[in-house]
Amino acid sequence: MKKVFSIVAVAGIVAFASCGDAAEAAKKLADSLRADSMRLANIADSTAKAFSADSAKQAAAADSAAKAAADTAAKATEVKK
Repeated sequence: MKKVFSIVAVAGIVAFASCGDAAEAAKKLADSLRADSMRLANIADSTAKAFSADSAKQAAAADSAAKAAADTAAKATEVKK
């Protein structure tokens, strides 16, 4: 019986020691999640800025094309007269 008790005691000590510091692990996880969310927010922000700049360029190109088409139509009307 003494041997069984010793084995159970050693197993309990090993199990207790393997659990580690749960508070420290939770803090590390929270810090990791915070860093990941900040990185994702920065990626989303830079992507939004890139799309915004691209949209502005496309709008300017469309305006330029519309103006060129209007100028061409006006010149064609003058030629017909």
